[in-house]
Amino acid sequence: MIPKPKKKPKHKREPNIQKKQRIIDPVAYEAARRPFCKRCGISSKRVTMSPHHIIKRSQGGDDVPENLINLCYGPGSNECHEKADKGIITKDELHYFRTAPEPAGWEDW
Repeated sequence: MIPKPKKKPKHKREPNIQKKQRIIDPVAYEAARRPFCKRCGISSKRVTMSPHHIIKRSQGGDDVPENLINLCYGPGSNECHEKADKGIITKDELHYFRTAPEPAGWEDW
């Protein structure tokens, strides 16, 4: 009878110590929030809004105001958040809309 070869022990992967810990900055999120979508302008009274990372966190994007833009999502919206997630709206477009002038008097909405 031929003996079966012994299985090699599985080696454990070393932890990735260079992976940075995410620090959520509530001030940055509040700074990005607007009562409207920065891309299509739809009001937050009609649909849900959420800050979106222009450079994804998984790609090294931080929770800083320069990397966050308020976009609409969900039923009844233009689905800007989903379109940005899928790459239909490019990062360059998101940077443009983030830096676009605010409508006059938006603070009073």
